[in-house]
Amino acid sequence: MRNHFRLFDYCLDIIDEKLSKEIMLKMNMILKRNTSYEENPRYNVGGFKVVPNKIGLINIINTSAPENVDNDLDNLLKEYNNLEKITLEDIINFYYRFELIHPFGNGNGRVGRMIMFKECLRNNIMPFIVLDSDRNHYMKGLKEYKKDKAFLIDTIKHEQDLYEEVAKDMLNFELEDK
Repeated sequence: MRNHFRLFDYCLDIIDEKLSKEIMLKMNMILKRNTSYEENPRYNVGGFKVVPNKIGLINIINTSAPENVDNDLDNLLKEYNNLEKITLEDIINFYYRFELIHPFGNGNGRVGRMIMFKECLRNNIMPFIVLDSDRNHYMKGLKEYKKDKAFLIDTIKHEQDLYEEVAKDMLNFELEDK
């Protein structure tokens, strides 16, 4: 949890920077620092995956081979960073494609969701956090995204609405005089 807060702080520090592989690598390093993953060369913490990985146990999704990660990320970043005006749908699409590459041995989902949070802030879009209670909808949206983008987009818009309400409550909070 401490690493997640450090990762959040890092994202705020680099909020105006365009996404890069270096940023992604640092995000993974921050997230996995001082964990058992860092000690295991199989996970290559702070670097890209060295062992093939897949998404899920049922309805398995194949991901980029380790030797293709650099090139696949270069193509994704070039396309994304060349967009003139980035929308929520662009961010979600980037995340989906990032997940298909699955560049790290561990922490892909958390790094990817933090990328979405950062990119929402950078592009003046209401950020969001996927709540545990909505995880099944979110996972279904990811699984179905290639066939139907609407489910994941709608799920994330719902998360935005929830986050906006919390943010408004926090901004309107007043201490009572005691």
